[in-house]
Amino acid sequence: MPTVLLLALFVGCNQSTTQTPAEIEPTRLEEITTGDDSVVSDVSTDEANEFAVRWQQAIEQNDAATAREMIDWKAIFDRALVGFDVDPRFRSGFHQGASQAVKNLVGVIHQGIQQSGSYRLVHTVQRGQSQHVVMRLLTSDGGTNYHDIQLTRKDGKVVGDHLFIAMTGESFGDSLRTNVAAVIQSQNSVLARLSGTAKTEMDNLNKQQEMSTAVQQGNYPRALEIYEALPAKTKQMKLPMLFRVMSLAEGDYDAYVEAINEYSQRFPNDACLGLITLDAAGINQDEALLMKSYDSIQKWTGGDPYLTTLVAGVRATFGAAEQAAEMLETVDVDALELAGAHDFALTVSLARDDHQSTLHHLTALRDQYGYEFTDLTTVEDFKSFAASPVYQQWLAGSQ
Repeated sequence: MPTVLLLALFVGCNQSTTQTPAEIEPTRLEEITTGDDSVVSDVSTDEANEFAVRWQQAIEQNDAATAREMIDWKAIFDRALVGFDVDPRFRSGFHQGASQAVKNLVGVIHQGIQQSGSYRLVHTVQRGQSQHVVMRLLTSDGGTNYHDIQLTRKDGKVVGDHLFIAMTGESFGDSLRTNVAAVIQSQNSVLARLSGTAKTEMDNLNKQQEMSTAVQQGNYPRALEIYEALPAKTKQMKLPMLFRVMSLAEGDYDAYVEAINEYSQRFPNDACLGLITLDAAGINQDEALLMKSYDSIQKWTGGDPYLTTLVAGVRATFGAAEQAAEMLETVDVDALELAGAHDFALTVSLARDDHQSTLHHLTALRDQYGYEFTDLTTVEDFKSFAASPVYQQWLAGSQ
């Protein structure tokens, strides 16, 4: 079932209206444990940090072989089939697709971080009695996502046994399980096969796969075309609605915000709402929603300083420059080693006419990240800076 696997791997999940014959409790991401020395994980913090370094390298080098060794994918794929009465042939085909699916997952993330993207550790955290690593994914097209990998010890090695994806708000194994449920059930039903329901379910899943591919390739008009052709029931499922939101992000803002609102109404308690509503808050200049989204994501990740710079930059555009500056006081922007962090901090310094900070961030963007700037005296946002004595230092450094 490589088609089903790739579909789930890219973004995650789909709310099937068909219940599985033997429900299992979804894996929950526990609250981060702080200040409780009595709770000890069998994986140390040092081991978690070492895992994060190797995992990051595997993604950056598009090393699917290493990625397969670092995660207990068999346990994840087995979990997707728990409670289903599937024949050996189906189960064998499902597992045969695992290797290619993992390669696809690594390839998708790797492709997303080419040029200006990045994939880095945010924190190692303890949730309950388990160590976790929280990775930040910044794609070259400006997308933000987080992966949380729960660690365990197996055969003397530290491996991941659950992969949680912020954009879906659930574990990868549960996302995969939900995706295959309708197809498995329809194939197991004689009535479904006779009536053509089984074929319809598979066709719908393949259409979602095609939509996923279009989104990955940046062919957003095609993705939206596929969405509009889906049955009404399928349009209300989580995965197609997420793909629709992604496809509208670079187009008509009104349609984009409408899609976000429809998703929020459809899934009001969804764990991934923070990431989705963050963008809508910026577009609508809704500071209350912005901070609510920010708090939600920070709770999920344990606190990401990069996200703090992003939200501070957005708040500065709302006219809340002083509040934005207070947020930046908690962040070492240079230590993040991300051009985007300097870009957001620059927005704050410009809004406050903080010329020394503006000089600092401009210099970092030019010298460390290769940004090229035109004559700043011609740019409206830089007029105050260009009229200051500090501007001469910028000119001197640019020569």
